Amino acid sequence: MKELRVGREDTTKRIMYLAKIFLQNNDPIKVVAGTNSAEVAARSVEALVRLNYISYVDIRTETAIVNDKRRTSFVVVIKKTSQFDKLYAENEENRKKKEIERESKQTPK
Repeated sequence: MKELRVGREDTTKRIMYLAKIFLQNNDPIKVVAGTNSAEVAARSVEALVRLNYISYVDIRTETAIVNDKRRTSFVVVIKKTSQFDKLYAENEENRKKKEIERESKQTPK
């Protein structure tokens, strides 16, 4: 199963984007975050659930002892919904249109 690791510097939008890309070729995937990035991971996954891209398979915390220190991680296993491909295609089409509009505004006449 493919893992998407969430770091401290990652944003909600970035994780949502990467999760959708990962899910195109791999279903299900694990979203794994440490204690510092668990909030971003939870917010990203919840937003994708609300937008009906994914559904939860499993949510858990894992604790491992490494060098006499406790390492906790937040793990969410997600899978695509039946509407994932349709929603993804629509979103990509809109994103490309906006990108073209932005480029045309920046081009001097």
